[in-house]
Amino acid sequence: MIRSTLFLLVALLLATNAQAGIIVSDTTPSSLLPNAQPESNTDIFLYTEQQNVTLSEDLSVDYLASTGLSGVLAAGTELNSYIFNFDAVGDNYDLGSFSASGSYDFGTEILAVIWSGYRSNQLTFPNSQNLLDKSDFLGHPDIIYSDNIDGRGLELEDVFNSSTNNTQDSFVVSGSQIDLELFVRAPYADQLRVITAVKVPEPNAIMLFGLALILVATRRFKSK
Repeated sequence: MIRSTLFLLVALLLATNAQAGIIVSDTTPSSLLPNAQPESNTDIFLYTEQQNVTLSEDLSVDYLASTGLSGVLAAGTELNSYIFNFDAVGDNYDLGSFSASGSYDFGTEILAVIWSGYRSNQLTFPNSQNLLDKSDFLGHPDIIYSDNIDGRGLELEDVFNSSTNNTQDSFVVSGSQIDLELFVRAPYADQLRVITAVKVPEPNAIMLFGLALILVATRRFKSK
């Protein structure tokens, strides 16, 4: 119950920071498999995953904000995890690609982005890392993720920038904000996991929390 309430509160706070094209969901989907609900040809959905996590071991990422390159978040890093999902409606590939774009400010520094998904064609994608699958331990405990399914992740490779595919994705990170431009074709879904620093409570919030504890302790003392 407490965990569910925490996820809901975080989702409500996130909703104030979203811009057009990104929908911050206040409900948790049961599945992020392709063609699961909700689907959309125009909107990217953002879901809250594990919060206030301390890494027990190093985590490989596709994009490290401090360098702009792939890298590692060291064991001991405290973080929050979120996932964007853009899933075209239906499973008809012949309908072509759909695009959605938008910006989102997490209100705390973005540390890393994980975007590489499973690629069955290792000849075309010999360097695929499939780091989304490997980082699903950061996912929401009530969501089924699409492990080892083609099409998960982003298509940043140049092979997707053609009239045939037209599904090359892009993102830009600036401090606590990420700008997205995604292209997707059914029956596939674009996903990327964003890792942020843990939010530090505001001084006023800390003071209010401290006063609340004092009041509770005082009432318990008086009741004895």
